[in-house]
Amino acid sequence: MSKTYKGKIITITSMKGGVGKTITTLMLATIYKYQQKKVLVVDLDLYNGDIAFALNINIKGNIYNLCDDMANNRFKGNYDMYITKYDNNIDVLPSPKDPRQALKIDKKYIDMILKSFVNYYDVILIDTNHILSANNMVAFENSQIIMNLVSNDAFDLKSTRNFVAVCQNINADNLWLVLNTALGNKKQYFSIYNIDAILKKEVSYIIPSCFYIKGIDKYIVKGDLLTACEKVFSKNREEMHNFTFFALNLLKQGEISNEKE
Repeated sequence: MSKTYKGKIITITSMKGGVGKTITTLMLATIYKYQQKKVLVVDLDLYNGDIAFALNINIKGNIYNLCDDMANNRFKGNYDMYITKYDNNIDVLPSPKDPRQALKIDKKYIDMILKSFVNYYDVILIDTNHILSANNMVAFENSQIIMNLVSNDAFDLKSTRNFVAVCQNINADNLWLVLNTALGNKKQYFSIYNIDAILKKEVSYIIPSCFYIKGIDKYIVKGDLLTACEKVFSKNREEMHNFTFFALNLLKQGEISNEKE
């Protein structure tokens, strides 16, 4: 790892499971890879992370190993011992293998890790779970962009509305709402106007239904989920262009957020 410059942190979250956080994280990683960005994917779903599984990588270490070594003065300053390279542009810091280890991770080490990683990567993508845990809150605090995925589901919309209110109460103006219509469940009861009204905040982007990955399990088993994303993009070039514009705008807004700090 060689030190370069301050990168941007984008945290992908939701208030409900199963709305496509991990796949969206990897879609963004694919776009930034196309842009020749150096990307780190941090799996902060500490209890049930799927990034390493989705990519079928043989991990060298994980976020628990790193935090544990830092806590016990075993960390020698070499992050490469804990990070697994997927390809020339994408690195991965996996979640713990044993979910019980999640309880042993102190949020202060998550904070230290994120503040250090921005010196080595163009983009850091953090995949979280849907729990407002202390570690997730640290990720939010360090992020230039918080992307909340929401589905066309009444319970999800209700929980997301509460999260929007929380962000407003702490003056977090870097929250982007993204409606995922590529889930394959065909839920369309609420219109986009209904959703904006329910959430009391406009949706920033709609992931189109054509981004649905048919037969996704075969890609996951083979560790080809990024390849699946690339195939989806190649079949929907106009939507890929729109998604690329959206992804690059996230970085642009992240730069504005940095200037405010």
